[in-house]
Amino acid sequence: MKLVKSRIDKNYECIREIEQLISLKKSDEEKLGLISLAGKFYSEYITGVYSCNMLEQQIIEIGRKINYIPTKEASNKKILIVMSACSSVGGHTVLVHNWIKWDDEKSYSVVFTNMRESQTPDFIKKIVKLSGGSLIYLSGSYMEKASSLLEISEEFCRVLLFTHMEDIVPVIAYSNNQWNIPVYFYNHADFRFSYGFSVSDIVLNLTDFDVDKTIRYRGIDEKESICFQFPGYGQIDDIKNRVDKQTIRLFIEEKYGLEKDEKLIVSMGNDFKYENIIGYEFDAYIEAVLSKYNGKCSFFIIGADGERQKWIKLNKKTHGKAKALGILPRKEAERLIAGADIYIVSFPMTAAGQQDAECAGVPYLGLNMYGRGIREDDIRFSKSVNELIRKTLEILEGNKLRYLSEKNADVWTKEEWKREWKKICDNITHHKVHLFYPQRYIEKQEYVNCQLMQEEAARKVCDYIMANSLSGEVKKEIFRLDRKYDMGLSYCNMINYERECESLKNLSDKHLQLYLTAIKWVETRQKKIKIDEFLSEKGYCTAAIYGMSYMGERLAYELKDSSIEVLYGIDKDALNKHMSIPIFLPSELPERVDIIINTTMIENACLLEELNLKGVSMISINELLDVSGRRR
Repeated sequence: MKLVKSRIDKNYECIREIEQLISLKKSDEEKLGLISLAGKFYSEYITGVYSCNMLEQQIIEIGRKINYIPTKEASNKKILIVMSACSSVGGHTVLVHNWIKWDDEKSYSVVFTNMRESQTPDFIKKIVKLSGGSLIYLSGSYMEKASSLLEISEEFCRVLLFTHMEDIVPVIAYSNNQWNIPVYFYNHADFRFSYGFSVSDIVLNLTDFDVDKTIRYRGIDEKESICFQFPGYGQIDDIKNRVDKQTIRLFIEEKYGLEKDEKLIVSMGNDFKYENIIGYEFDAYIEAVLSKYNGKCSFFIIGADGERQKWIKLNKKTHGKAKALGILPRKEAERLIAGADIYIVSFPMTAAGQQDAECAGVPYLGLNMYGRGIREDDIRFSKSVNELIRKTLEILEGNKLRYLSEKNADVWTKEEWKREWKKICDNITHHKVHLFYPQRYIEKQEYVNCQLMQEEAARKVCDYIMANSLSGEVKKEIFRLDRKYDMGLSYCNMINYERECESLKNLSDKHLQLYLTAIKWVETRQKKIKIDEFLSEKGYCTAAIYGMSYMGERLAYELKDSSIEVLYGIDKDALNKHMSIPIFLPSELPERVDIIINTTMIENACLLEELNLKGVSMISINELLDVSGRRR
């Protein structure tokens, strides 16, 4: 424990030195960049610090230089959600989706401070459109984004923050003296430092545990920190719309090779939530369960990185029965959980997923390490790994009924949730900037999380440094502090460099292949061979083109006004492509075509599996040029 405490203190001392660099910067943008960087360090490395009034006051001082005068009247039917970014996996985005879905009496728009339109998951696009709102994407400097955010926010009666921890744009914007519309902060990650408390009129927390931590650690007034449940109990779909168990099981058997009478255990969480610490080795728990159970059983870990040696070794030890599946699409993850015999909550750090299991009628078990949101009488949570092993085997052997308790009476229905949300809206109608008085605490959760997150923190901070335009002088100072406090950044920087070299090599190989394909195409034209004639001879009348970059665009032009009708293009960046034919995302294909022409370097079989197409022909542009050129 002394070593862990020392590590936590070093993390804290390092960031304190970063804070001292802020005042040395002359431009506001440089200062804001360093404040955001300090927030990133605090949110990734465990320090016992979960908010910082001093840093937020510096943001506010700069933000108030924005010359802003309200010109629009807010509509009481429109609410704005501010997100830094979102993804197709994880509870954060589902939380926003369900919030919009459940509050069906209001129109919701979402503004992103740090994301492109092409990255937005389809289910967020659909729910915002259904709500009558719009998606907005900010760009520019910190101050430019904050100015835009103020102007955009004017027409909304409420603002909800679902931002990433280091995001300073809402603090810059909503600390303006002219801003009067209430701002609510949803605390979706109690174990991380965050910005945003100075501009939050109320902090909404997932559990009572988080409420207490927000008051004690973050220094928020107890009247401004309340429990407000995850709408929909963590589910992205209504249970009535779910696929039946038999269909789910057939899907799992077909895709993952499970035998019909085989048991399945599933767990889900980011890879770092399974990091081993003394006494809490998740891989050892899996190995023990699989070795002690007499029947056939597989154990899937969704979110765990299957390329890591830890999981590769476990797979070999268990003869392929333990599989780290990596990050999966939300729908597929939900199907695996719903088709499981047991769901195991990740440890040493917990993650969402048990709600999916409970709603699907799957018993779940977990470890009670520091009491977060767990009732003392909940038999599903064990006090030791050995107890967890015993309960897991008990369920596998058929005694699952005692672990399938009725749905918690404390979980709100949609009507109850809407009623509580209305109370908050009715009670908090004006905005002000708040002072808060955080305390630095180091308790059991900090000791556990530091051991889990230290390496992951270095990777994420290094990625952040590489992705943001920090000056060479700042980078030099950061890596000086890295050496002084042994933060792990130099090692991660080397890995990033190697990864970048590999990426450039792959890009070079791709461009070489495109060049060779282009030469082959020129040769075909010089032989006066027409692609459309070959396709017609094979009986094809309609086609789609997969990959609408340079090659796909030229192919569409070549087939224009020919005997082959190109009905549409397919591209993962469809929203940013504007061409003479309609372009669709792989997940939103319209009518079927006779053949799909693949202009990418990805294998046809992989694309057909991704598109979930059966009975549709696909040919790559290279194959097409080869076979059409050989027919004479």
